[in-house]
Amino acid sequence: MVSIERLTVEPDLLRVEWDDGAESGFVWLWLRDHSHDDATMHPKTLQRQLFTAGIDPALRGTDAVLDDGRVVVHWSDPIESPSTLPTAFLLEHRDASGTRGLPDERILWDAGSITDDWPTIGHAAVMADDDAVAAWLDAVARFGFCFVTEVPTTPTATEALIRRIGYVRETVFGGMWDFQADLSKADTAYTSLELRPHTDGTYSRDAPGLQLLHCLAFDGDGGESTMVDGFRVAAQLQMADPGAYEVLSTVPVPGRYLGDGVHLRAERPIFRHRRDGVLEQVSFNNHDRAPFTLPPDEMRAFYDALRAFEQRANDPRLQWQRVMLAGDALLFDNWRVLHGRLAYTGHRHLAGGYVNREDYESRRRMLAEFST
Repeated sequence: MVSIERLTVEPDLLRVEWDDGAESGFVWLWLRDHSHDDATMHPKTLQRQLFTAGIDPALRGTDAVLDDGRVVVHWSDPIESPSTLPTAFLLEHRDASGTRGLPDERILWDAGSITDDWPTIGHAAVMADDDAVAAWLDAVARFGFCFVTEVPTTPTATEALIRRIGYVRETVFGGMWDFQADLSKADTAYTSLELRPHTDGTYSRDAPGLQLLHCLAFDGDGGESTMVDGFRVAAQLQMADPGAYEVLSTVPVPGRYLGDGVHLRAERPIFRHRRDGVLEQVSFNNHDRAPFTLPPDEMRAFYDALRAFEQRANDPRLQWQRVMLAGDALLFDNWRVLHGRLAYTGHRHLAGGYVNREDYESRRRMLAEFST
């Protein structure tokens, strides 16, 4: 583990030098605000008990020392008790963007790198062992998807598998759902038509984080499931056409769902970034894109950028395709991977559901914290 090599008290902040060569600066008010003493942080709930606005803005540290894995800060105001902050806590937050607690592990892929070696795990292991759940979800973090094999072909087994991650998200489609080509919902998924690569929930202010699709039965021709690494598409586009990338990162694109007694609408750019500039979400569904207008020059630029994106998303060289057979379950990151299917004939019956992004991330953090 990385440790602290030197602490330097400066007028406006505490300078921390780490033994891996990195350096951090923590302003004094932040250190006081995040003290781990019981008066500041409740020892059971871990909630802040401090009235932050009551801290004297002129408060400064006068001394900082290492003490058994903690940094102890003494303050210029003698009324303030020394503050303690674990070294591990400071390490977690030493970067301005270090607030998620989960490392970026992305492995970008295309057809050539994923077709013969895609991430897979067995159903029995996932249901029996939390370490296998961690491996399952870690694979999704790296590649954006992971197959689970030999899942019993019942909706009950589908739900049990999802609940190994978290609770099932309720949407206009319900919680757990299964679908065939019967148009029981106002959605093209409930047909046998081709679905070009897309993400779900572009009409939702908080699009589902993950989706699980479980094949209960398939007897027919065609119907290959299609997966595209949206982050790989974005990286290619940014390199080849930075202007198009900028357009798709800034123009809010509305999505809508009309039918089944609802009118849902939300908007966000196709490429949504974290505050540190790292791409966090690809949000694209041409089926559900709502009408919108821009000034003529901007509208033409948008269509040019959209064309450049869609051509890549539909390029077979970037697509992974596979027929899902009965017992296959596919878990994928709906904020990264575009999914679709080829047209088919015959009988195809799938079950599935959504998991919120925050619940997936929470499950990964808890598994990492309590792993053996």
